[in-house]
Amino acid sequence: MFSEDFLKKLRAAVEEWEARHRQEFATEERQEFANDSGIPLRRVYTPLDLAEKRFDYLPDLGLPGEFPYTRGINATMYRSQPWKIRQYAGISTAAETNRLFKSMIRQGQTALSLAFDLPTQLGYDSDHPKARGEVGKVGLTINSLRDWAAVFDGIDVASIFVNSVSNAQSVVTLAMHVCVAKKQGLDPRALKGSLQNDVLKEYICRGNFIFPVEHGMRLAVDSFMYCMEQLPEYWPVNLGQVHLSEAGASLVHEAAFALGNALAYMDGVVRRGGDIDRFASRFSFAVSQDHTDFFGEIAKLRAQRRLLARLVRERYGAKNPESMMMRVFSTNGGSTMCRPHPVDNQTRNAIACIIAALSGVQMIGLRTMDEVLGIPSEEAVLASIRTQEIVGYEANLRSVVDPLGGSYYLEWLTSEMEDRIRRELDRIEAMGGMVKAIEKGYVQRTIMEDAYQQQRQFETGDLVRVGVNRFVAEKKEHHLMKPYQFNPEDEARQLGALAELRRTRDAGRVRGSLEKVTKAAATDDNVTPAIIEAVEAYATMGEICGALKDVFGEYREPALF
Repeated sequence: MFSEDFLKKLRAAVEEWEARHRQEFATEERQEFANDSGIPLRRVYTPLDLAEKRFDYLPDLGLPGEFPYTRGINATMYRSQPWKIRQYAGISTAAETNRLFKSMIRQGQTALSLAFDLPTQLGYDSDHPKARGEVGKVGLTINSLRDWAAVFDGIDVASIFVNSVSNAQSVVTLAMHVCVAKKQGLDPRALKGSLQNDVLKEYICRGNFIFPVEHGMRLAVDSFMYCMEQLPEYWPVNLGQVHLSEAGASLVHEAAFALGNALAYMDGVVRRGGDIDRFASRFSFAVSQDHTDFFGEIAKLRAQRRLLARLVRERYGAKNPESMMMRVFSTNGGSTMCRPHPVDNQTRNAIACIIAALSGVQMIGLRTMDEVLGIPSEEAVLASIRTQEIVGYEANLRSVVDPLGGSYYLEWLTSEMEDRIRRELDRIEAMGGMVKAIEKGYVQRTIMEDAYQQQRQFETGDLVRVGVNRFVAEKKEHHLMKPYQFNPEDEARQLGALAELRRTRDAGRVRGSLEKVTKAAATDDNVTPAIIEAVEAYATMGEICGALKDVFGEYREPALF
């Protein structure tokens, strides 16, 4: 890319510059600077750094919308249309969530993302002993199709993109969405939406698992295959990379483990005879774009996008360009939101939004300023939507595709991260793949070690949280916020509704449908059709997951140390 003569002159100029400013360099805060992955950061970057990386413009950077998609998967990016706004939300009861969703749609929301309470995520009904005190506390309660239908009452599910943040029991929520479409008189093939459906990250860091790893993977692949065959407009997996970051993973480990999970799912589909071009073209990632390393976050996503394109082509022989494109829903992790001064969190949101936009993502959903205090208030949700609109329409970021492309620092960092991510993936492959690495506890231990280092940096002040460990004001402001207040009576009402459902439904039909679920689980059949039949019979989330537990058993975490 650069001639030897040019590089020789530049090297001499840099050496002379360093000699002239040696005394000034001695005043720097630290002798060495590095990012959270331990990558040493130089004072300034020039073409010399790209030459060290053997950077080749067209194969490594190229043009937007062209392989390897370093500069984004669209040739026009936001010049054609802005990113989609998707705010993660869900309030205790189906009726309240329905009201909130209708309000968000009126305010400009173009996609919905459902947040469930813990019992729902873990496959328990509201009347299970382990659900006591948790019903509706951190999100929406779903016991049966009756609840799901109430959430979307008056909302045409074929006209809006709906994302379900469910994992271990995602095949059940998928079935409920299919059944609601039928109840509304719609063809399920017209459904637009996605499932998080990333069960591997539950075993790694989030902990909302139900079944042993191999059976959790089987259910995920069953739902993938069903979507590929029956729901052409539906995205069967939105990989939860953000959770790896939230657990403490460094930028490199976050990207490497997310790609490792993606490859495991692709392997599963290919082993079942699935077409990699059909599956990978409906694959998306939920990625955290936090403000703690502005350029590191952008470089991470560029490196990951480029590496995914190369891996899908190299490993699976994919032919369809759509299957090599990394589609991203970007968010900022809740761990970056600080409690003492919640209003400051809106600034953090704005920075995260700018990072995401400069990274070339397709969809953004920001945290809310009051999330650290409880379920977000409707006012805070609207403020986060408005933040995206201000960045999108007032900051003029949409006029140029990949405006940071060609930055010496950014391109060097992108290449360095790609090298390190690929080495980590090679290490995982040597263990037998991602599932084996999880079962051995390697991935979990690595993230724990990253989190420990991050906590040490916070305690020493190297990692700054304004208002928490630096620039701390005497007056706290969190008392001024009025987040959503959970109503303890909601649990009692939910229990009453569940009891009424059990009394009035056709018990024989429920029993027969659950037997079909058990039978399908015990064979190699895809369990999704049997689960759809059970949902239509008003079998509950807990009953369906219970039928699966009878065959699969439950997961027990290994000792990590």
